[in-house]
Amino acid sequence: MRIGVDFQFRNRRELLKVAGFTLLAILIMALILFPVYYMFLVSLKPKGTIASTSIELIPSSVTLDNYREIIFGYKEATVKSKEFNLTSKSGKIIGTDYEIEYRDGSLWGRSSIDSQFNLKYVDDLKVDGANKTTKDNQERYVNGQLASLNAKGIDSGVGVMGEIYLKAKEVRIKVENPENTRLSLDGLTSAGNNTYVGNDVTLKLPGRVRINSESGRLEVKNFYYVIVNKVGGQFFSHLKRSLIIATLTVVLTLLFVIPASYAFSRLKFFGREHVLYFYLMFTQVSGGLGIAGLVALYGMLVKLGLTDNIYVLPFIYAAGSVPFNTWLLKSYIDSISPDFDEAALVDGASYLQIIRHVLVPMALPGIATVAVFAFIGGWTELILANLLLSKENLYPLTVWLYSMLNDLRNVSWNQFSAAALLFALPVFIMFFLAQKYIKSGLTIGGLKE
Repeated sequence: MRIGVDFQFRNRRELLKVAGFTLLAILIMALILFPVYYMFLVSLKPKGTIASTSIELIPSSVTLDNYREIIFGYKEATVKSKEFNLTSKSGKIIGTDYEIEYRDGSLWGRSSIDSQFNLKYVDDLKVDGANKTTKDNQERYVNGQLASLNAKGIDSGVGVMGEIYLKAKEVRIKVENPENTRLSLDGLTSAGNNTYVGNDVTLKLPGRVRINSESGRLEVKNFYYVIVNKVGGQFFSHLKRSLIIATLTVVLTLLFVIPASYAFSRLKFFGREHVLYFYLMFTQVSGGLGIAGLVALYGMLVKLGLTDNIYVLPFIYAAGSVPFNTWLLKSYIDSISPDFDEAALVDGASYLQIIRHVLVPMALPGIATVAVFAFIGGWTELILANLLLSKENLYPLTVWLYSMLNDLRNVSWNQFSAAALLFALPVFIMFFLAQKYIKSGLTIGGLKE
């Protein structure tokens, strides 16, 4: 009876121990992944909302605009004209001594000065009678008769002044001094605190007014210019260059690592036991010599005219990764019995045939591990890419991300978070697809038969 009680006590104690370690592991994993989760939350928030006194575990407002702007980009326009007509679902008008919020409204008139409107997320642009020029990502229409375009976010900049009218289904007006204002308040209902409301209202807006609309359609007549710029949308170009660099790095690395690791594992030659380890230590733990080598490398590439060339980078990355990856794959090949090689030699196979038909199929987990490490090296390297590439149209994703931080005061952390997550996605997918090979490649290589 006593033995049964002790057995139950030990089982309960083991169960509590397992539960405790499991809970600890979950807690540690949550702490490790929380920065990634927080970055994901920031990427889903509208721009400019990272500054907050509290951390939201579930965002109150979610938008995919940051990802859309990073991947596809958007068009913004600057329009300069005296005659305009703006229709929108909602908007705000700021005058000299009043502020108007309206719904389902239309603004029109003729300004006494050339008014400039700034528009974001422009589409459905129609232009008549204008001189069009196109350069890079900019379209310029000058001295046209008529132009109309839809946009999300329409701002009149410093404002417009002249005979400006507003017709809206609903208005809410706040004035500084109702007795002295030049804005007509006839037909409006007082809501207290110098605030007036009304329905189906038409107003003439005195003085200079600044117009701000979340979305709407702007029409201008006899305009001076319409300038349309493409903003963002270069993600796939940077992605293409990063894929080229990382893929070539993998190919070049495997081209050198596979025969080298086979030679160090199977062939006997003078210094075999020391050359690889000396080379590995010299290249991986070189300290200040690495900086000196970087200076020499840069000077040599400048003399040869090989800067601003993305195809040079894979050779450099592969050269730097060969020693470690050779040692890694050699350790895996050591676990494969040499009897397979001897049998192939007896059958008349050459060393290249042994590598191709015997070694590669059997060492596939180790090769996959080397390929993943080489890909990550080429995908994430920044210092050399930033040093050797000076043109924006040559930037891979790493340098593009770094360039987003050039102006820390004005950087959009929401867009940067979205870009960083998109940058990490291919590496995550590669690890997910190759996890079986990586696990066996890192573990079996340490076993000896």
